[in-house]
Amino acid sequence: MPNFCAAPNCTRKSTQSDLAFFRFPRDPERCRIWVENCRRADLEAKTSDQLNKHYRLCAKHFDPAMVIYWKMIPRLLLFVSPRSGVFC
Repeated sequence: MPNFCAAPNCTRKSTQSDLAFFRFPRDPERCRIWVENCRRADLEAKTSDQLNKHYRLCAKHFDPAMVIYWKMIPRLLLFVSPRSGVFC
């Protein structure tokens, strides 16, 4: 099943792109920051567990310097947040 980017107006999905997709953090405070930077009011009522399980952001919404590759698997550096307002 493909992953879709949760950013507003972003139409990227994992089957059409070689971009990495990142889950929302489980930590409630970090997750809240991601939701604020994402600027989607409909996500504000969801728990961090719901967001972590069902929503992703593609790598285009992060500073490229914050994405590292470990054994060829893209990972975000610890405590990274999506760039605020930089959406498709």
